[in-house]
Amino acid sequence: MQTDKIKKSRAFIIAAALLAAALLLLTRASSSDTGRADPGFGYSSSEEYREKLQSQVAELAKGVTKKNCSVVITFERGYEYVFAANQQSVRNSAEGSDVRREYVLAGGDSPVLVEERMPKVCGVAIVCRGITAAEEFKLIKLVSALFDLPTNRIGVTD
Repeated sequence: MQTDKIKKSRAFIIAAALLAAALLLLTRASSSDTGRADPGFGYSSSEEYREKLQSQVAELAKGVTKKNCSVVITFERGYEYVFAANQQSVRNSAEGSDVRREYVLAGGDSPVLVEERMPKVCGVAIVCRGITAAEEFKLIKLVSALFDLPTNRIGVTD
């Protein structure tokens, strides 16, 4: 009776993983039809993404202050990738529990990508010559809302 439950749960996990792989392949096929070669976010590296963000924040700062501003953004981490996997928890009486993970492969040796996470911004520095205290306050509030950062992680200076 116990082995029937294990077989059914194993079959369910495998079926769910195959369904996820099929859905992922369908979304990749539809995104490649739009002309984009990369099914991800459209940036080839964290550095390219950082440069784009810095440029956009500099434009926002110019909109607030009417001055040219320099912007530097730091990341907590780079891109993160989550791959489809079958997990099995094995209990060892002496050592506790052990998790065995087997990645789902799609058409060869490449694992099935489930999620791609953007780099997380952890700090922003803005330099604007001749900025007023009111403009500085506006910039800090704007960047804090934009990146969901506490204000102590945002530096604005003259």
